[in-house]
Amino acid sequence: MKNLSKVKDLTGKRFGRLTVIGIDEGKQTRKTYWLCQCDCGKISSHRSDGLISGSIRSCGCFKNELSAERVAKNHKHKQSGTRLYHIWQGMKSRCCTKTSPDYQRWGGRGIKMCDDWRDSFESFYEWAMESGYKDTLTIDRVDNDGDYTPDNCRWTTAREQSRNRRSNIPITIGNTTKTLTEWCEIFNLDYRMVNARYKRMEDGVISLDKLFKG
Repeated sequence: MKNLSKVKDLTGKRFGRLTVIGIDEGKQTRKTYWLCQCDCGKISSHRSDGLISGSIRSCGCFKNELSAERVAKNHKHKQSGTRLYHIWQGMKSRCCTKTSPDYQRWGGRGIKMCDDWRDSFESFYEWAMESGYKDTLTIDRVDNDGDYTPDNCRWTTAREQSRNRRSNIPITIGNTTKTLTEWCEIFNLDYRMVNARYKRMEDGVISLDKLFKG
């Protein structure tokens, strides 16, 4: 158990909108937690390092207010009816809305949307414009198991995106690895036929001759 007598007392100190009212003795971890009362009236528990560093300034109400301001600002920009705005809404729905029919395939398996994009369409809009957005392109994650972040997203054609799906099968011939779709295009073979052969092969042993026979 932590020796609380050695912990610097923050009681009564103010951090942003938060006033420390006492130590949170219910959280006995390696870090020290403090009960704080926010100017909005809500009481919440926060780590001392977060308070002291300034990364925590409210119970969360300030972030909510800022998000509301950004949404209002974005509507003033008259972007709410655009294709790009719908793409942004779709990402939020897939990652954050548990009642969305697509949630299990994205948010349900741990895929998130970075805070900047989630809280601000304007931030996403700026990235999109700087990254070559066109109405003919779709947003694609480089790592299909990664989050929606600026460094993991790009704009691609629907054909390019289909090659990056989790369901695509990597096949190595010699020193070259391509998806099953790409090899079928190279050999001018029907993907559905070759995929069916792949699924029938047992014990994970792949015979290239049988797989790609004409």
